Amino acid sequence: MTSNLHNEERRQFERLLRQQGMNRLGDRLAVLEAFLACEDHLSAEKLQKDLAAQGRHLEPEFVASTLGMLTRFGLASCRHFDNQPDLYEHRHLGEHHDHLICTRCGSITEFHHPELEKLKHGVAEEHGFHHLSHRLQIYGLCAKCRERRTPTLPLTLASPGERVRVERLAGGEQAQRHLEDMGISVGSELEVITSGAGPMVVARGGTRLALGQGVAGKVQVSLLERNGHAVKEPTS
Repeated sequence: MTSNLHNEERRQFERLLRQQGMNRLGDRLAVLEAFLACEDHLSAEKLQKDLAAQGRHLEPEFVASTLGMLTRFGLASCRHFDNQPDLYEHRHLGEHHDHLICTRCGSITEFHHPELEKLKHGVAEEHGFHHLSHRLQIYGLCAKCRERRTPTLPLTLASPGERVRVERLAGGEQAQRHLEDMGISVGSELEVITSGAGPMVVARGGTRLALGQGVAGKVQVSLLERNGHAVKEPTS
């Protein structure tokens, strides 16, 4: 079934390319075939590397422009996720799904929930809104990343939206004094505002603080809340 579908989409794409008078049909069809073979969320850079591994050395701009064509022709969807390049996925006509995005490892999980779909349509009708499309992205931690976490962890491993309690300050006396001068001591409760590359921003009470990755890594914390809900970590 999948093979037949892909063959039909290949024929449709080739027909559309010819109608548009596009050049390099063979290379563009190779991009389509590599894209369909993956059935995953792909960046233009990742797809170019996959093609190179198959012996197709195509320019990054060419691969990106062909993905743009796939999107315009309705064969792909371009997704914009926080802290990631644009990702493309195979668009199946008549199907819809939403996404769970792990802020730690970047994994993306697709899901479809009929009751959630009914709720979103109901909200639109309640407001007299003609619903055409929607996009739901839920950010958090996947099961694998949660399993890897211990009861205490470096502040750098906490994610935006989590509240934590400082359990221990590592490092030398000077580093500890620097943290205490900022108002961060054992027992302090912090809310994580941003994490990842660059300075980490946390809030202590109504004060926002920026911590370098090296400093933040010396703060051992335990989780209190995630998005306003008390955290119960999985037991081993």
